[in-house]
Amino acid sequence: MRSSLLVSFYILVLICGVALGQRSSAGTRAVPVLVDVISTPSKNREAVRQTTVQTAASTVSSANETEARTFELMNAQRLAMGLKSLRWDETLAAVARMHSQNMASSKFFSHKGLAGEFVDDRAAKFGIFNWLAIGENIAFMKGYSDPATMAVEKWMQSDSHKKNILNDQWRESAIGVAVADDGAMYFTQVFITR
Repeated sequence: MRSSLLVSFYILVLICGVALGQRSSAGTRAVPVLVDVISTPSKNREAVRQTTVQTAASTVSSANETEARTFELMNAQRLAMGLKSLRWDETLAAVARMHSQNMASSKFFSHKGLAGEFVDDRAAKFGIFNWLAIGENIAFMKGYSDPATMAVEKWMQSDSHKKNILNDQWRESAIGVAVADDGAMYFTQVFITR
């Protein structure tokens, strides 16, 4: 019964265009192609609106400033739509940081790692197996004075990324940011429901 429900849910998710990976009880995986956000500043860009978000410091205890700010801004988007804030998860942060660091050090930008792994494979390396749904947003930013705001803004302008951020099924998330030697910033956000 559970497998049938998961398959039905996954089909619905694919129709809606939400970026998710699902594992059936047989262990097979289906991961749809995801649209990515790549952005550099335009010369005539309007000033980015500053958002004030109040979040307890302990919520994102291990996050660096950019990770914490991006997470807070993402949760502000959820709150504005009447959704609950997502909880920060330290293990998901490690999964996200690993992928961002790999992209930054190897100069690639993709949900698929160089060894062919996707978000569920990366989560498994950290002992995360028993999830109902898992998803990922990534972004590449270079040349912005406030890359956290721009990452969330660009995600919200992309249908698939926005659907991930505003998906009511998610309960936990985390963001990992890595900076390449040329100053480019790679963002990875992992979402999970267990």
